[in-house]
Amino acid sequence: MSTTSKWDLSQEDIKTAAKDEKELLLEHDSDQDENMLFNRPSTSSTDTKTDGKMDSVRLQIQEVTEVMRENVQKVMERGERLEDLQEASDRLTMAGSEFRATAKKAQQRAWLQNFKTRIILVTITVTVVICIIVLDIMVLYLVLR
Repeated sequence: MSTTSKWDLSQEDIKTAAKDEKELLLEHDSDQDENMLFNRPSTSSTDTKTDGKMDSVRLQIQEVTEVMRENVQKVMERGERLEDLQEASDRLTMAGSEFRATAKKAQQRAWLQNFKTRIILVTITVTVVICIIVLDIMVLYLVLR
């Protein structure tokens, strides 16, 4: 089982492919240089070997051009994906900043509430102690009188 490479083509295949490829490339916005290259008349119409080599070179050029267009398309898609990632990163950064600010405010509120609770407990304790002392002094005063 022998495999043929993409360069082992008959003359008819090359001419047909070249015609199809020309039409395909011309449908896309091709440069004037490409049009001139593909539409230039052959200088050696009698020598089929040279014509075959030219057709082979044209096929190679067309394949390279297609590969380059695919590569450019991939680079553009990658750029779009990177832009999307950058936007997502910016949104996460903003959300993180908002979360940090909200957490700091919540921490301050909790600290203030804790402080108020301690002040109330200390005040109640001091009031109870003062009441006990005052009651003891009054009882002593009444007993000693």
